[in-house]
Amino acid sequence: MTSNIEKVGKLEFLRSAWAILIGAGLGAYIGLYASDYVTYVAPVGSIYLDILKMCILPILLSAISLSIGRLVSNHGNTQYLKRMTFVFVIGVLVASILGTLAGAIGEPGKNLGDESLAALGSIIQNSGDPDLEIDLFKDVGDQAEASLFKEFFLNLVPSNIFHALSSGSNLKVLFFALLFGFAIGAVKTKTSEHLLTTLDAIYATFSKLVQWLMYLLPFGLCGLVATSLSEVGSGVLVAMMKFVPIAIISFVVLFFIVSCLMWWRTGSFLKPLKALREPLMIAFGTANGLASLPVTLTAMNKSLGYDKQTVDLLIPLSFTLCRIGPTLYFALATMFVVQLYNIDLGFDGMVLVVLGSVMAGMATAGSSGIALLTMLGLVLAPLGLPLDAVLVLFIVIDPIIAPFRVLAIVHTSCALTTIILPKNNQFIDQPVTQKIAL
Repeated sequence: MTSNIEKVGKLEFLRSAWAILIGAGLGAYIGLYASDYVTYVAPVGSIYLDILKMCILPILLSAISLSIGRLVSNHGNTQYLKRMTFVFVIGVLVASILGTLAGAIGEPGKNLGDESLAALGSIIQNSGDPDLEIDLFKDVGDQAEASLFKEFFLNLVPSNIFHALSSGSNLKVLFFALLFGFAIGAVKTKTSEHLLTTLDAIYATFSKLVQWLMYLLPFGLCGLVATSLSEVGSGVLVAMMKFVPIAIISFVVLFFIVSCLMWWRTGSFLKPLKALREPLMIAFGTANGLASLPVTLTAMNKSLGYDKQTVDLLIPLSFTLCRIGPTLYFALATMFVVQLYNIDLGFDGMVLVVLGSVMAGMATAGSSGIALLTMLGLVLAPLGLPLDAVLVLFIVIDPIIAPFRVLAIVHTSCALTTIILPKNNQFIDQPVTQKIAL
């Protein structure tokens, strides 16, 4: 027994902030200055992220179905769903307005130097990626005719839940989990209680697997950072030298605002950040919000002291539906394109950017990478701006911006949950994950 405890104590270093920073720093060095070694560390990051993704859908399905089922059985908790809807709407509107104002004030697409304009032209001219051509097969006119609500709801209902699970369609799985949970709660028999117990066991099992994976985070992070920086390089900063810093500053401002909200709801500024340190690091390091879902649920329950059943419902829902990060980014990116083409929007145009970014952000539920970025066309099309000419610019810098965008989703989801739930000034002095006996 003593030997096992000593082994665990030694491995705990791998979960420390220092180990994670060392892994990220080493990955940055390899990606920028030792690209020959990227081929060796890249598979480590890819495999690590794939294993995390493997746990996402089972956790998403079991956590939401379990929470909805028990909420329906206990009518006293359904009040949170109404408050959640109101808070989510206000949250995405504020994010969209912040992104629009950041673009209007910072003017990332105006007064670009000759070097930046030349680099932008070179990137657009050399964007002959066949995969990109397939993704952009539809012209701007086709996109303009599409309804934002129609696009969202057509991607909501799964015709085959097993296909949705195998293809990783998170939004469709979420919709099924909601209906499944309501149905379980409505049955109210011993059989349904047994099913809820089974779902609880599935959730606990995959959460334990994710806890084990946290010991490998520095190695996975090294591979992911090295791969991203080797693909982007430093030349892209010349092409987007104004946009990238303004985007990062916008997310930092959002992070500060959200931290102040948690301060107001919990009575402390630093303790919530400390409690959520691990989820935020995972979100930022992997640029995958759902990869941090298990430890986020654990942190909100065990470290911040919120009810597990309610947290298990609200956090996954906010991850998937309250798309604060993409909404802010779409608003800022639209302002950049508008300024690049020297278009005067006026007040009506600004309102269109705000509302369009909210709907486009909602449409990204379950999407990532190029699939997420193409939703920008839902905002650009009504303004008469082409997506295909500028999409490559955002694809090139996405490895830089994506971690901040995902961090915004995770952090704001936790903050909005504290607003939806009653105030809680009591922190539980307990680690996010338990030590593992080897």
